[in-house]
Amino acid sequence: MSEVVMGTNRVKLIFQLFFLKKDGKQSVEVSEVEEINFTEVKSRIEHGESVFITSKQMRELNLNPIVNEEVAELRVQLI
Repeated sequence: MSEVVMGTNRVKLIFQLFFLKKDGKQSVEVSEVEEINFTEVKSRIEHGESVFITSKQMRELNLNPIVNEEVAELRVQLI
């Protein structure tokens, strides 16, 4: 899994695969994956499909550690 930390946020990379089928309807299949299966991609290309790969970032918010410390201090003061 590809993951990048930016500030207090974690960013997970998700890959979008677009498979354009070679049929009368010009069907498109879209998959979102964390890891690309290049064996499948190669197989689909060999069967005449077109493949487009892009990436997008999914943000996972982390609590700011400073806020956690302030909450802990408030708990101590209340006790």
